[in-house]
Amino acid sequence: MKNEKSSTYHTNHKYLKNPCRYMKYESQVSEESVQKREIRGDKIKLKSKMKNNIPVTGRACLFLLFPFLFFILTSCEVEFSPNADWKEVPVVYCLLDQDEDTTWVRVEKCYLSEGNIYSPGAISDSINYPAGSLDIKLYAIKDNRIVDSIAFECTLRDRDSGSFAYQQQPVYWANTRRQLREDCFYRLVVRRAATGDTLAWGETPLIVASTTPVVSSLNGMSNKFGFFFGKACSIEWRVLDNARLYQPYVRFYYIAFDTLENGSVVHDTLFVDAQCALVYARNQASTYSTSYSRDAFLNTLSEALKDDPRKKDYTKTADIYVTACSEDLNAYLSSIRSVNDLSQGREVYTNIHGGLGIFASRRTHIYRRYPCDDSDNSNSAHPGLHYLLQQLGVGFI
Repeated sequence: MKNEKSSTYHTNHKYLKNPCRYMKYESQVSEESVQKREIRGDKIKLKSKMKNNIPVTGRACLFLLFPFLFFILTSCEVEFSPNADWKEVPVVYCLLDQDEDTTWVRVEKCYLSEGNIYSPGAISDSINYPAGSLDIKLYAIKDNRIVDSIAFECTLRDRDSGSFAYQQQPVYWANTRRQLREDCFYRLVVRRAATGDTLAWGETPLIVASTTPVVSSLNGMSNKFGFFFGKACSIEWRVLDNARLYQPYVRFYYIAFDTLENGSVVHDTLFVDAQCALVYARNQASTYSTSYSRDAFLNTLSEALKDDPRKKDYTKTADIYVTACSEDLNAYLSSIRSVNDLSQGREVYTNIHGGLGIFASRRTHIYRRYPCDDSDNSNSAHPGLHYLLQQLGVGFI
């Protein structure tokens, strides 16, 4: 049996396929006729065989028709390919955050493979455009007019590991600190440097704070972070314009001690980020909130620090952050959460015209530092945070 390898377009996050459907045909020449069909790979063959118990009156006609039927039924082979012709499909990734110093753009291209889909991805030429071959600009648009533009420069960055090429990768960057205007939306355009032809483009608004969006309460105690009387820590904040998804998290600081060979002790101030539940902006509320249970917080610390044998002390300080992302980024993240499963019909969201990928906005703008509960109370009804850390068995003194 002929076995031909099918070829498929691939990107880092999406497989593009032309489905091949095998169709089964039912037909019968007469009650005394038996049809045999074979479907092999991309060829469909139809063969016919007649039984010998045919009436004598029909044998002459059959004899005359036999050469014609033999030619039709044995020579009909329909050739088809289950794949479309290759064409260039750019893949663009870019996120805007007006609080960051630098904006990065990554541009790849889809590739067509036969057999192992990862082998071509390990070759830089299969997924990368040549360094400097693209002209990338960011346009600020207000009232349907371009009011500002920022050009990106190409540089090479090392990629440590992965299934796709991990040598030096061409990426594009621009200094956007205090240059992104919150009264505009932005259009990213990728062109060929040699010809000026547009390869792909996308648009996004920025995430904007119309009011000061600070954390306004913590479990009813606005001046400390903790789990008072065993209650979950409640975090509340004001909304951001154009934000669809919020990710609150607690940055917990601690000190790790090292003893050197000469007996001297040095220390490092480190932190663990403990993520709270995601919050979706589903209505026109002016504030949103989430809660973080004591057990969930302690389990996160225990898992993060279990392999660190050093003695630790905690700094009695915690930062509360809320990161937000736009509707487009939320849709993209939702579409790739289970991309590594066995489902082949998954469609990954994109807002890139002329290609694939995502151009969206995010922002970590909500922030506040709190002193922590410093109680050593061992009362089981409402133990202090310091006491709970000591009971974790991960080195807190």
